[in-house]
Amino acid sequence: MSASATQTEREHLFATSASVLRALPGGALLIDLAGKVRQINARAEQLLGVEAGQVIDLPLANMPGGEQLAAIERGAGVACELGGRPLGVQIQPLIDEEGKPEGELLLLRDLSEDVEAQRRQYEYLNRALHDVRVPLQAIGGAAEGLMRGWFGPLNDEQLEFATMIKENASHQGALFSLIYDAYTLSNDIAHMHPELISVAGVLHEIEHEREKHVAARPLTLSVELEDGLPNIAADRTRLRQLLLILLDNALRYTYPGGAVTVRASRAGDAIRVDVADTGVGIRAADQPKIFTPFFRGDNPLKEGRYGGLNLLIARQIAHLHGGDLTFTSAEGAGSTFSLTLPVVGG
Repeated sequence: MSASATQTEREHLFATSASVLRALPGGALLIDLAGKVRQINARAEQLLGVEAGQVIDLPLANMPGGEQLAAIERGAGVACELGGRPLGVQIQPLIDEEGKPEGELLLLRDLSEDVEAQRRQYEYLNRALHDVRVPLQAIGGAAEGLMRGWFGPLNDEQLEFATMIKENASHQGALFSLIYDAYTLSNDIAHMHPELISVAGVLHEIEHEREKHVAARPLTLSVELEDGLPNIAADRTRLRQLLLILLDNALRYTYPGGAVTVRASRAGDAIRVDVADTGVGIRAADQPKIFTPFFRGDNPLKEGRYGGLNLLIARQIAHLHGGDLTFTSAEGAGSTFSLTLPVVGG
């Protein structure tokens, strides 16, 4: 619409748009530049529990759930709950041929079926994991009994096989736990219990827990903490899981005699934790895939028989805390994984 368009022409635009809105399968509303509802289709009436006569020519913010809708960032697709119903919401600008704003198109999609499908998937996964874990625990327990001589002495070959059975049962159990974590974290259904936490304190904890592993390798592990680091709001269990993933990853892919350094510092409104190693590094061709589920590139140490989910899980945990996880690496020169987490109160 040209700059010389009259108010009557604008009214005609909104009126003729009604037929387009009726053809849309989802809910749709046209909002003018003053923030008033100018058109609403029948599906949107149903989803929002309103009638057209109640909302036409009234501010979007005045209708049920309107304040929540009006606060949504333009162009962003978000999920929210209105009137007990899960909805997908997207707001797109309406632009005339000269690039000037005409209003906004608000699109609604009922997510009830998606939520129900996710619930069924979650229940299926829980049942499947239970059905797998129980026999794995029995196998692992029986193998440990054999190793301890509960059923009589074993020769060296028998002990070796019993140890292999025990190790593989443990590895498979850990893998299924990782699959569960990856699913719940990626679908925002993991239970999070945030509390005020000192990142420095958690880093000291995991440093102590890995002392024997570091000495046995042997490697040099150093932890460098900036003084006066503020607390963050985080789920303690998940934060420990994330930091242990990064530390164990560095220890696993560093040659004996190498070094791993953990640094924590303030970075604006966030705390930054760098986990740097002098290990094998990541090939340039593999770097775009490093957070891909079950991806495992070749490495000279041949470490990591199982998994391929740990780094994905670590990044998901970072995102759920409002942070991020990135990395830099060069083949043969080591890697640095950098975690940023927002501090309490900015």
